[in-house]
Amino acid sequence: MTTSRDDAGNGEQSLWQQPLHAFRQHTATQATPGCGAAATVSAEFGLALVLKGLRITQQHGDNERRAALIEWGEQLSAQLAPCADDDVAAFEQFMAATRQPQESEAERESRQQAINAAAERATAIPLRAAECCLEALTLIEEALPLSDDMLGSDARAGALMLHSALSALLLNIDADLPGLRDSRQRARAARQRRDLQRDADTLMVRLGLPGGSTFDSTTRGYSRRRPPSPSRS
Repeated sequence: MTTSRDDAGNGEQSLWQQPLHAFRQHTATQATPGCGAAATVSAEFGLALVLKGLRITQQHGDNERRAALIEWGEQLSAQLAPCADDDVAAFEQFMAATRQPQESEAERESRQQAINAAAERATAIPLRAAECCLEALTLIEEALPLSDDMLGSDARAGALMLHSALSALLLNIDADLPGLRDSRQRARAARQRRDLQRDADTLMVRLGLPGGSTFDSTTRGYSRRRPPSPSRS
């Protein structure tokens, strides 16, 4: 998994600089990386599969729109990849906030403010990553007709990975929403969460792929999304 990504901003080694086996082992045995980081890495691999199809096809014949899609995909990757390290840092910030002293009233208020700031960050990061996943799914809708038929399975597999990653990232939102003290912030984040899942599910239906499930925040459960029935004359 070693890539040219920069190290994490907190001075620790970036997840992108770790060997793949080490990342897997840390995920299985340590508090971090958690589901947000793992989902982001999975999304990056899904996007990579899509870009592979576009690039290899481009080698066999230059196409201006395909070149633009490759550039778009690389820009998305540059936005998405840092979210993995950011997710780890946000969790560590939250844990540090919970460990603050709370003996006096002033300490308790300071601790609560730190927890709320950490919860805001922990909510913002998966939302940002999920937005990148949704944009990548939009890219795939354009990329499929411009990719060689032999590479279509890569693009479709990439779509499945991106949709699954988006859904996993949104589970983080469900976990972090109760930590937001401001009810307006909570409502706004919940609305963004619902919209992202709905739009991603709709794209999967348009792509003819499984994965169209919608989250019902009232029952905290998922229901299958069915493709629209064909119209009858």
